[in-house]
Amino acid sequence: MMKRLIVGSLSLLLISTVGASVVRAESSAYNPAVSGKTPSYVGITPFNLVNLAYQGQLQDQGIPSYQDLISAYQAKQISAEDIVRSAVQSKKLPSQLLSDKAYLNAVKTQLDSFRTTQNY
Repeated sequence: MMKRLIVGSLSLLLISTVGASVVRAESSAYNPAVSGKTPSYVGITPFNLVNLAYQGQLQDQGIPSYQDLISAYQAKQISAEDIVRSAVQSKKLPSQLLSDKAYLNAVKTQLDSFRTTQNY
């Protein structure tokens, strides 16, 4: 029961977060992170990027969605770099982020949080 509640809450959070940020991100430019803050491409933070992937917005680039994304990440079939590369290919992110260690690490942290929620 608790697991369903957590997964349902996560899904609702993902849905509500992604909608507004996708619209903003398309007309935005690269904004390097300031020390101590979460790195972001204006409108697409690492959290938003993982949510986009989770919702299936990177499927055309080969990134699975929903539970398949979580399973593939846990099985090490995809990585944070794969997700960022897919977002670059779909023109959601600038190519500079492929070498931005802070952004890549923040995406990895967001993906790792799926492991935490799956343990409940």
